[in-house]
Amino acid sequence: MSSDVLNFYLPDFYTNVNLFCFFHDMQQSAPSCFYDDVKITSAYGSFPNCIWNGGRVILDRVSKDMIEAVLKQYRDRGIKVRFTFTNPLIEEKHLADHFCNMVMELADHVGNEVLVNAPVLEQYIREKYPDYALISSTTKCLNDFERIKEELEKDYSLVVLDSALNNTPEIFAMDHRDRVELIVNHYCADNCPRRKMHYNVIGKAQLEYSNTPPDWQCNNVNREFFRVMENRSFISTELMFGKYREAGFRHFKLDGRGFPAHRLIAAMLYYFVKPQWHDQFWQIILREIYKI
Repeated sequence: MSSDVLNFYLPDFYTNVNLFCFFHDMQQSAPSCFYDDVKITSAYGSFPNCIWNGGRVILDRVSKDMIEAVLKQYRDRGIKVRFTFTNPLIEEKHLADHFCNMVMELADHVGNEVLVNAPVLEQYIREKYPDYALISSTTKCLNDFERIKEELEKDYSLVVLDSALNNTPEIFAMDHRDRVELIVNHYCADNCPRRKMHYNVIGKAQLEYSNTPPDWQCNNVNREFFRVMENRSFISTELMFGKYREAGFRHFKLDGRGFPAHRLIAAMLYYFVKPQWHDQFWQIILREIYKI
């Protein structure tokens, strides 16, 4: 594999396991349909009911057998699983949660990853599960370059940048660009003033197993992929394969946890599949995965 490979991190490994495995398998069997040097490196998210989870509220019923089956699908394909354990409201009393620890033990294979935010949980994971690679989450909302520089000097395998900084000149002058992860299609509005508050609301709901929506609604979650392309933070394939790769960026994240499948499919086709094959892939995906 070329050193120029672009690593992609895909949203919601639990719900979208069949979709991601399909893309991986098609990339192996029909490589000429895909862009060169684009790789599904890991899929991020959480199994339902993990109180450590952040970013989205994930509630559902899931068995241990189902968890093991999903993990095996990724392990068999060499795709890492990345847990979004970024709930900013985690306290020491939450560390002993049986379900979260069971999930961590089941997925405790060298190479799997955890996105972290709350220091108390990060320290716990470092001590109890040292084989996991730790990644500094965008939910920290770091937008000061001195703080980002400090974050990159810490023992994280990657640091996920606030997407509002994607197109700022400063990021192209940063050190350690090979350890910076960029969100290419963030559905949040550029420089949204409510992001941190939103993460806290979500964290509280996850702790309480509550699907009660906040008093305010974010209209951005209802936008289609082509509308997200209008964001200043959006990174096009032209920029990704050109300016960003030339600057040494190698890690790119797709937003889309909890969104309708067609938005994620549109984004994956855009970043992975050559345009002349999009229509055929839509038809195959609808037939093979969604049985339509």
